Amino acid sequence: MEFRNEIRYAKFRSPLKNFESEEQVVEHRYDPLTGRSTVITRGRFQYVKKLFESDLREIAEVAEKTRASCPFCPEKLELSTPKFQPEIIEEGKIQVGDAVLFPGLFAHMENNAIVVLSKEHYLQPKELAPEKMSNAFKAGQEYIKRLSLTYDRTFYACFIENYLPLSGSTVIHPHIQIVVSDLSFNLLRELLGKSQEYYSRYKNNFWLDLIKEEEKSERYIGAVGETAWFTPFAPSNTYEVWSVSRKRSSLLDLNKEDFETFTKGVSNVLSFYQDEGLSNFNMLLYSGPLGEDSDNYFRLGLRIVGRAGYKEPFVSDLWGLQTIMMEGESYDTPEDMAQRLKKYF
Repeated sequence: MEFRNEIRYAKFRSPLKNFESEEQVVEHRYDPLTGRSTVITRGRFQYVKKLFESDLREIAEVAEKTRASCPFCPEKLELSTPKFQPEIIEEGKIQVGDAVLFPGLFAHMENNAIVVLSKEHYLQPKELAPEKMSNAFKAGQEYIKRLSLTYDRTFYACFIENYLPLSGSTVIHPHIQIVVSDLSFNLLRELLGKSQEYYSRYKNNFWLDLIKEEEKSERYIGAVGETAWFTPFAPSNTYEVWSVSRKRSSLLDLNKEDFETFTKGVSNVLSFYQDEGLSNFNMLLYSGPLGEDSDNYFRLGLRIVGRAGYKEPFVSDLWGLQTIMMEGESYDTPEDMAQRLKKYF
């Protein structure tokens, strides 16, 4: 397994130093599985950190403005949200604790569900997990189990959370998207294909080998139950954290303890984000093919990425380098961020 990087230098005369010559290190890193490249621009983190911090008063104001029209609040949820076809979910919706799951009104995928995490219209990041998120994950698993029983085909599934508007969410109320298709998604297709190639070549599971390598690195944060937590060698963005299961490869295989394990780790990361001033984030829980045995080459994983802060002047953390050129960029090294994160584990 190769953790490849290349160092280059940007040279110019800086107005911040009376136009004296300045040299900045630009590090190119390559993901050890996919080969995807990312740029680590050392020394810029303190300059851009303010772009990730949120103004809690701004968030409180937008939460209050949207409360009356929110379709996910308890007084509106039953009448404003769709119900499943009876052949899939006979009761129309799935409820686990306060979590309620129903079809997406505007489908992102042919099988698209939304699970509302709480009765509360707004929660701070560290209030989302572990219990509320664990219930949402269990509801999502029940949904994909029902789909698998209804249709005789292999499905691919991901749980996605976009928290607050600057993460791409159109509704403030905490919720998670469940997307399921018999056609794989770009990232998952790449991970599955590359993992199979690795297994064919080395007769080892890439993800278990990756955990062993990361446990020896500065990027390793810690373990929660049987899950390993670390910052990726070649992150797509600055505040990026990964978790990989040592035992499970499919969402269908997770039990109550597994859900609690993952969401306890998520709770740790979200506490770190909140203490760093972050409110917006994206989270992905991805799986091997549902109904197929992928244990020999794959493992279930979770990724969290902190996003730009809800604060004037609302500058996005993603620009054309990431959105069009598909190049990752991080303003902090994953090693440095891991050291700050460790105390939360």
